[in-house]
Amino acid sequence: MSTLVKTEHLKKYYGKKKIVKAVDDVSLEIHAGSSMALIGESGSGKTTLGKLIAGLEKPTDGKFWFQGNEMEQLSEKQFRKYRNNLQMIFQSSNGVFDPGYTIGDNIMEILKLHEKLSAGEYEDRVREALIQTGLDPDIRNRYVGQISGGQCQRANIARALVLRPEFVICDEPVSSLDYSIRKQILHLLNDLQETYEMTYLLITHDLSNVPYLCREVAIMYQGRIVEFLNHTDHLEQTVVHPYTIDLFDSIPVKEPRLRKTGQPRSEKIFSDKIPEKGCPYQGRCSRCSSRCLEARPELKEIATGHFAACHML
Repeated sequence: MSTLVKTEHLKKYYGKKKIVKAVDDVSLEIHAGSSMALIGESGSGKTTLGKLIAGLEKPTDGKFWFQGNEMEQLSEKQFRKYRNNLQMIFQSSNGVFDPGYTIGDNIMEILKLHEKLSAGEYEDRVREALIQTGLDPDIRNRYVGQISGGQCQRANIARALVLRPEFVICDEPVSSLDYSIRKQILHLLNDLQETYEMTYLLITHDLSNVPYLCREVAIMYQGRIVEFLNHTDHLEQTVVHPYTIDLFDSIPVKEPRLRKTGQPRSEKIFSDKIPEKGCPYQGRCSRCSSRCLEARPELKEIATGHFAACHML
């Protein structure tokens, strides 16, 4: 498969006196027609990375490419010609739509920014996008306050897909929805990918979302990729980085009788302090050694297609 998106040592730092390393030396490749999950806690840097790739933030350092074109130095005007093929589904669908405009007019506004069509063609494209996402075309004339959360998120997806993009960044697309609706939206995204051969980057903190949509997984912690797998089969049994293991341990078990009792897998030392050197996970890892305090571990291949940044592996 050809590489559609590539980042190389990408960084985004905020602040002057107190530097926050939101994205810190991230190198990734996303292949055309595939889908990658970017997983991590809130504050891990995954949304910032998505915004960098979408051109909504400028990197502090590093490079990234889209369709073989180097992008990080482009102005907003120069970046605009790629918007048809690079879209983002935002986490909060309510915040995406102007409440003073109908759903249809909100979607049409995006279309008018990027394509010159006749009035009838604009209406046809909006109608097509609504139908593609499982919505009644009559929603075109309703306002965001008149539709349900699930309908609003489908309209949010329609807004991104109306330009028929090749690459879509999905930033927590189902986190605000009920569990039953989450599955519907994830299956919808999966169906749309198969039908239109789109490529996804799924940004999520919920590991249960991953198997529905993704073929590769990158785990992010404090701005860095700490583990990467080129498959999503049996993830809970496959992951090895202490942080990723802790993420899986934190997933609630639905069936009460199957929930763990007694002591957790390991006693963990929790600290929110970001270390100046060594492994970024040292303050929360029970396996931390003196080497972990001194040297930052780099990603290394521990099995075919499986990389992890841990001195203990």
